[in-house]
Order: sequence, then C-alpha cells, then structure tokens
Amino acid sequence: MQAGDQFPGERWGSGLAAGSALFLGIVAFTVWLDQMSRVREEKITQPTAVSDPVTLAPDPRENPGKEVLRWKGQPYFLQTNEPAKIWDFDVLKAGKDDSGKVELYQVKNQNDARLALVKIGRNEFLALTPR
Repeated sequence: MQAGDQFPGERWGSGLAAGSALFLGIVAFTVWLDQMSRVREEKITQPTAVSDPVTLAPDPRENPGKEVLRWKGQPYFLQTNEPAKIWDFDVLKAGKDDSGKVELYQVKNQNDARLALVKIGRNEFLALTPR
C-alpha cells in the first residue's frame, strides 16, 4: 500500500464509530433529562388520612361554640363533640383550611360537600360544619 491509500472498509468503520458516538450521546442526554425530572415524576401522594399527623390544636371540644377554622372563606364549627370512628383509609383529603395548616377530609361518596372532617387521632375525626 502506498501513502494516502485507505484500508478497505475504513470509511464504513469511521461512519460506524461516529454513529455509535452519536447514539451514546443521545442516550446520555435522555438519562440526564430523566434524572432532572425524577423528583417530579416519583412524587408519592396518599389521598387518604393514613399516617397523616394530627394538625388541629388546641382541641376544639374544649370550647364547642367557638369557630374551629375557616375553609374557603366560610367559618366552620363543631357538628358534635363526639369523635367519629372512621378508618383512616375510608376518608379522602378534601383540602387544607384557609391558613394552610389543617388538613381536611371527607368520607368517600359523601352527600354534603360542605361537611368536613378533621383528624384528632388514629381512626378518629371530628365533624365540622359551616353555620
């Protein structure tokens, strides 16, 4: 072979190497994009009250006529002093009060959408209603 002659298949090999490098670059880029969005994609939410902490303090049963909280601009009061015994997995999160501190729940297939439940213990809720 003389200087300047190419090996047989050299052009094909160079194209294959360039294509492989491009493919690896695309894979690396998609892996990087996946890592950047992983927190958003893998966020786990629990729509029920299971393992939620009690967020209501002080206990509203000590002063039954007083407003307990405001939700959607509406004042809410105790419906009854007796706690409702409901399994934590039988209630769904309805939102937070206007202060953003107290989690509110509703029973699945609830008829009155204004009624709200507040968790006071494991499988115990107080029913709140607007007046």
